[in-house]
Amino acid sequence: MEDLQARLTRRLATTLVFLALAGGWAANARADIAYGFASQTISAITITPTLGALSSPDVFTQAGATTNGSGPQNSSQTGSVPQAYQGGAPPSPEDNFARYAPGVPVPVSPTNPQDFTRGDARIVNFPTLATTTLSVVAESFINNVVSKSETGSGGLGASFTFVQPTTGTLTIGYTFASEAYAWTSPGSLPGTNSSANYQFNFTIRDAAGVVVFNSATANPNSLTNLSLVSPPNGPPVTRGGVEAVVTGALNPGTYSLNFSLTAQSAARTAAVPEPNVVLLVGASGALTFAVGAIRRRTRRNVTA
Repeated sequence: MEDLQARLTRRLATTLVFLALAGGWAANARADIAYGFASQTISAITITPTLGALSSPDVFTQAGATTNGSGPQNSSQTGSVPQAYQGGAPPSPEDNFARYAPGVPVPVSPTNPQDFTRGDARIVNFPTLATTTLSVVAESFINNVVSKSETGSGGLGASFTFVQPTTGTLTIGYTFASEAYAWTSPGSLPGTNSSANYQFNFTIRDAAGVVVFNSATANPNSLTNLSLVSPPNGPPVTRGGVEAVVTGALNPGTYSLNFSLTAQSAARTAAVPEPNVVLLVGASGALTFAVGAIRRRTRRNVTA
């Protein structure tokens, strides 16, 4: 009987420990995906009535790519900023404002499952507004089993001064093309999320630097401003078209017109637990109960 007890105990112990470890390994086999992408291009800017000669044109571009809070932050006043990039996948081509991670609904890294994040921005032909192009992009991709966060950002500013000869309004029109996508794999651990947003706004300041017009306030439903978060998941949002905004009346004087275009992406994954501690504890308790039951049964048989 003692031999039977020993054999049953060893067999039960082996089975329970195997189940516990298998549960832990199965948990660690998962990999949650978090993806955020935002990009926008503004072009063919028109101002009516025509402002004439523009003076003191100025541009500024910036790009960032951080992993767990640190990474490159690049800036430039030449019209195109060096791309900021981090990741195991090969860097995205410079001035690539399309999605670098294809796939819908499941984004795929260029060398899946390598993580990456990036940001980029470019201004072309400013201040010749009819041929000016403003572009920004931000993209973050994580496919991992560890706790990790990534952010991408692209931003730019462009400004010039002009003289308003008489009291009147300005109509500022432009063509836009944009896309945003935020996606996380279904069933991801709590804490896994992503976001994407882009914004295009402009302000007019008087000679004293006081803002006398802000498009974000005047046109709050502009199609050039969007913010997405996941979960829950939704499809990519692609937009394109023409918008026009009419300013308030401007008195005669000198003003500055300032354009601002930004894109931001973020992705975060939560840590997967180590081998299932709860299952191990449960296995230990079951093992203790089973061994006790075998011993009690053995004692009853010996007594009989």
